[in-house]
Amino acid sequence: VEKLYDGLSHPQCSVLTQLRTSHIGLNSFLYHFHLGPSPECAHCWVPETVSHFLLAC
Repeated sequence: VEKLYDGLSHPQCSVLTQLRTSHIGLNSFLYHFHLGPSPECAHCWVPETVSHFLLAC
């Protein structure tokens, strides 16, 4: 895992960790903690997960 983060800045490491753990400010995560109005993507109306955000939307 350390090699994955070699050469990355602290902000880049933070985003990579958030993406890998799904603890990032996407609607599905925010909604789970009552911090967002809906778990759905504003464009597609399906749950806004990391995989949806990166691969589908």
